[in-house]
Amino acid sequence: MKKFIASLAVVVAMLGYSNEVSAQDFNPQMMVQRQMERMSTELTLSKDQEKKMEPLLLARMEKMMAFREAGMERDAMQAEMKKINDAQLEQLKAILTPEQLEKYKTMQSQMRQGGGGPRN
Repeated sequence: MKKFIASLAVVVAMLGYSNEVSAQDFNPQMMVQRQMERMSTELTLSKDQEKKMEPLLLARMEKMMAFREAGMERDAMQAEMKKINDAQLEQLKAILTPEQLEKYKTMQSQMRQGGGGPRN
């Protein structure tokens, strides 16, 4: 049950990343941009890291949107998003420093617990 709730929280956090995004103006590119801004600030990313991170976040968002548009069932979508999130974490290990990676994991944990921090 905890895994289900954690997975649900991740999906909900990513879908509702910003209070400003409503169902009718859901813009994946804007969501990726907000994520990049937050990660860049909180993880103190270099320009090179930013260049490597943005395509990962965009690909993840595109996959999530494809799942939503296909009308994928919640449980199936959560399972697929978990796979994507795990794969993304592996890719981040090659981009982020160990300190940044730990901070990223802390950020993700806070998002799952509903303490995503300030939103613009």
